[in-house]
Amino acid sequence: MQDNKISLKNISKIVWHNIVVIVIATLLFGLLGGLYAKHKQHTDYISTRNLMTSRSYRGNAANEEVQADINLGSTYSKIVKSDNVARAAHRSLPKDIRKEYSTKQLGTIVKAHPVTQTTMVEVSVKAGTAKASSKIVNAITDAAAKQIPRRVPSSGKISLFAKATADDAQSVTTPSIKKFTLIGAAVGFLLGMVLAFSVTTWTKLI
Repeated sequence: MQDNKISLKNISKIVWHNIVVIVIATLLFGLLGGLYAKHKQHTDYISTRNLMTSRSYRGNAANEEVQADINLGSTYSKIVKSDNVARAAHRSLPKDIRKEYSTKQLGTIVKAHPVTQTTMVEVSVKAGTAKASSKIVNAITDAAAKQIPRRVPSSGKISLFAKATADDAQSVTTPSIKKFTLIGAAVGFLLGMVLAFSVTTWTKLI
């Protein structure tokens, strides 16, 4: 009976010891994950402006002409992201933004894709400030509106939507502190379990 009590008491100590190790590891790694995210965290701003191609669609071939223009959306998107457009846009940017962003960099922060089942192309720019993102997206779309008819003579009229403003820019903060804290806690929990039961196995069973 006494051996059973001693045995149960030892088991209880082992269980609590393991729980403490797991909890400490979970909290520690969760804290480290949160601190890492806080250290790396930064905010970007995204501005968007659309352009649209249009012309007079008449007669029996109107549907085919509309579909042809829709199919050209991917081509227009590539022109928006082309070096020619980037160079033209860069020249029209304010001096302070030209210094911060080279022509090559513009190509990496500009995104363009056709809007499904329309003749529109959505152009967005992610930059370090709301002013920069709005100025760049406006410059890119202005330059693209001139380049597209030169590259695709059958494109028709290019219409630009309202200019983007700094107030309209969307802020995106990354990485997420909450996400990295949870990931760190999960890693800590798993490592804590491995450590706790490895130590228990080594000290009690070997």
